[in-house]
Parts: sequence; C-alpha cells; structure tokens
Amino acid sequence: MRDTSPDAERIVLQARRRMPPVERMRQALEWSESARALALGRLRARYPEKSTLELVEIMLGVQLIPANRR
Repeated sequence: MRDTSPDAERIVLQARRRMPPVERMRQALEWSESARALALGRLRARYPEKSTLELVEIMLGVQLIPANRR
C-alpha cells in the first residue's frame, strides 16, 4: 500500500535529484540510522532480557562474540 500520490512522489524525486551528492548521502545515512533504531526498539520490546549486543546479533543474523567468550 502506498501512502504517497504519484504527483507528490514525482516532486520529492525531483527535489532529491537537485540536492548535492553529499546531502543525498547524509539523508540516506539518516534514514538508515532511523530504520536501525526502529528495528532495535522493536527487538528490545520483544526481548527485554537481552543486551544491546545480543539484539544487534539478532538484527544482523550473525554472532559477534563467540559463545565461549560470553
């Protein structure tokens, strides 16, 4: 389901294309960080007993610290 009209999307895309590359990169990094924060918040609500590192491991799908070092 889309929440943006095609006209609004076209205007936003045109504005984004006029942005300097560094500003587009900054905006992309901000969006990425926002998505990570939302995901981490949802995981924290679901697994309140887990540490931040454990939640990041769940989010990434990789084990960052070997089991024998925990």
